[in-house]
Amino acid sequence: MITAIQRLWRRHDLLRDTLQTLVICYLISLVIWLTDAGDFWLTLQVALVFGVSCLCAIRISIHYLENRTSILVATVIGYLVGVVIGTVHLFYQIYGTFEEVREAPASDLILKVLFSLLVTYVFYNSHRLNRKRRELQAQRMRTLEQEKQLAESNYQVLQSRIEPHFLFNTLANIRVLIDVRPETAKTVLDDLTGLLRGSMTKAERQLIPLSEELEFVKAYLSIQRTRMGGRLSFEVVVQDDIAGVSCPPFTLQPLVENSVIHGIEPKLEGGHIRVLVDVGPERCCVTIRDTGLGLRKDYRQNKSVGHGIAVDNIHQRLALLYGTNASLILANQTDAKGSVTGCVATVRWPVNPEGTT
Repeated sequence: MITAIQRLWRRHDLLRDTLQTLVICYLISLVIWLTDAGDFWLTLQVALVFGVSCLCAIRISIHYLENRTSILVATVIGYLVGVVIGTVHLFYQIYGTFEEVREAPASDLILKVLFSLLVTYVFYNSHRLNRKRRELQAQRMRTLEQEKQLAESNYQVLQSRIEPHFLFNTLANIRVLIDVRPETAKTVLDDLTGLLRGSMTKAERQLIPLSEELEFVKAYLSIQRTRMGGRLSFEVVVQDDIAGVSCPPFTLQPLVENSVIHGIEPKLEGGHIRVLVDVGPERCCVTIRDTGLGLRKDYRQNKSVGHGIAVDNIHQRLALLYGTNASLILANQTDAKGSVTGCVATVRWPVNPEGTT
């Protein structure tokens, strides 16, 4: 109920301005009456004429003049018209005739003029604050839209990207394998074809089946295992039924790629990658554990190594799709002596995207 009233209040400016006008007129009349400066009902009548005249004149002026002049000029014109109407009514209501106005004490006239200026100033500031508020809301909406467009742009860039050096190395390996191990070369070529086909079709979808993402990961790791020989081994363990579970494209593959490129490949003896999938009633959790060199201390700041760029991109895409209901956590794993034995990446997201905010 309260939320509906707040939306109605924000969307209907005329209703809001009218209610504010009535409240301000009432407060001014109450203050003048409490200070014995005038009759309450007469003051309220005069204040309402000033307020309603200014409000109507300003809205009419802005409506017809905003495309011909600036909003400030249209507002000033509206205020002047409103003040003239209010002043004429004030003199007529208090004095009745022009002769009585001429015979009235100068101090009395000055007081009435100051009163009209006070009313005008109050409504001017009220209208200005309302306009500033609307401009701020519009600016926030533009900023949010720009951030959304930037996030979606990054989303598309990350989804469609396969490292050029990976392609060149794979093609070079296939060329060598064709002569010495043609069957292996054929297998690698099939994996590479599937990888390229998947990278193009995935870019068109916001969510894909988790099983498809895992097949993409397996194809990538198979190619890297062939390229690195015995220095790389891997396993993908799925503990639960993943039918019906979706995920953003290229959520897991860049993390696996980081494990290979930055963790295991620089290590002389190589290492092992284990991908563990655990599906709960509400969330899916995927843990990628490697036995590589681990995270660099400056990996978040040093984006030139590519590690932090992929991680930031995944963070942005998860936030865009799931808000705060999804997370990506990176940490080093250590042995009993405190030595780094590899890296662990844990990704969690809701099983039911419709329940996210």
